[in-house]
Amino acid sequence: MTHYAADHLKDIARKSIEAEDKLAELFVTIAGITQEQALNLVAFYQRKKLVKLDLCNARLNVKHGAYLDKDYIEHCATLGAF
Repeated sequence: MTHYAADHLKDIARKSIEAEDKLAELFVTIAGITQEQALNLVAFYQRKKLVKLDLCNARLNVKHGAYLDKDYIEHCATLGAF
């Protein structure tokens, strides 16, 4: 017998991962960095609380538009912002 919340928790986890993938793909599109750099940058943004998770839309929204600037993304990716 499965608990009623099990499906809900799986949905939350799926949306969270989907949001991370969307933001990583956005970084690749904007700055032309590698997928690995983009995923590391997503983790950096989350650690530094530069993004906010929107579970309804499965998106990570940046708190300031400058965090999506091409130069800023390239700078963080090349310096290995970890």
